[in-house]
Amino acid sequence: MTLKKAYVVGTNVSASLSPTIFQYWFKKYNLDAEYGYIEIKEENFEEEIKSILKKDNLCGLNVTIPFKERIISYLTKIDEHATEIGAVNCVTINDNFIEGTNTDWIGFENSLDYFEDNRYDEIKTKRDIAIVIGFGGAAKAIIY
Repeated sequence: MTLKKAYVVGTNVSASLSPTIFQYWFKKYNLDAEYGYIEIKEENFEEEIKSILKKDNLCGLNVTIPFKERIISYLTKIDEHATEIGAVNCVTINDNFIEGTNTDWIGFENSLDYFEDNRYDEIKTKRDIAIVIGFGGAAKAIIY
């Protein structure tokens, strides 16, 4: 079996916990895969992302700051949510397709559901306010 590879790509991703977390789950479920990180400087994005997408056995990428919007032009498919948001944080490589989606909005929505489920009485008695600062890929997903 061929070792599948996935990476988190962005700036300052060497500090990301994603490789540690994914490696734990790969090992726990005996998956023949490895997860790492690739630092990309903004001025080198186009050249480096083309090279990364050609890597042997690449099955996916997590995309982070500041490339969630710029990755879109390198995809062959994009789901309806990522299209509406205008940002992609999860790329899956299957056969001849490089498909993008956005899972940031789901994580935010789930946190709101948890808040409502566990603090319903407080929500009924006062008004909570959220402010989104910025308008990058994650902010767009939260607004969505």
